[in-house]
Amino acid sequence: MDEVRRPGRPRDAATDRAILRAARDVLLRDGYAGLSMEKVAAAAGVGKPTLYRRWSSRVALVGDVVWHSFHAAVPGIGRPGPQAGDGATQQLTTWFRAYASSAGDPRHAAMILALTAAAAESPHDAESLYRHHTRPQYEAIVDCLRSGVESGEFRADADLEAVADALIGSVLYQLLTRTGDAAPQRAEHLLDVLLAGLRPVTRDQPGRAPRD
Repeated sequence: MDEVRRPGRPRDAATDRAILRAARDVLLRDGYAGLSMEKVAAAAGVGKPTLYRRWSSRVALVGDVVWHSFHAAVPGIGRPGPQAGDGATQQLTTWFRAYASSAGDPRHAAMILALTAAAAESPHDAESLYRHHTRPQYEAIVDCLRSGVESGEFRADADLEAVADALIGSVLYQLLTRTGDAAPQRAEHLLDVLLAGLRPVTRDQPGRAPRD
């Protein structure tokens, strides 16, 4: 999040981790409405000035809690690792299944819902949350889709931003509406529909007019 670097000793990474763990525990126990900077400071064993030097508000703190807890469980598209060398379809499938599965975890779901509440609380902080947390993943998905177009896996006329919106938004919608056990199946069906619609149309494909 946006932090003002002050002169003096470098920040203690162990203190950062302790605060994030404490904030996560308070968030899971009391929800976003019950989370306060005072509670987090007490749970982490630090003073409020130490906490406020790192995060200016509970909205900013929740953003980092979600980033470190939820996104650590979801492989980022294009990161080095098992996905390296995979085609765009495989990268997208691997990411979306992990994203949908992780969002279905009650702990992660609670944190994502808290992030939604935090964004609604402050329009200024909502922009910061988007810039630092949501946009990088969104842009990575669009880049993956674009690489699929370049490799011939996906149609050149596909609206890539709309596809990214659908992938991210569908899981958030299921969280907000609490569809429960149906969520994994719906996520798979959505992925199948989107991938089918992204594939290039061939001249001999039934039910579609040939292109000039």
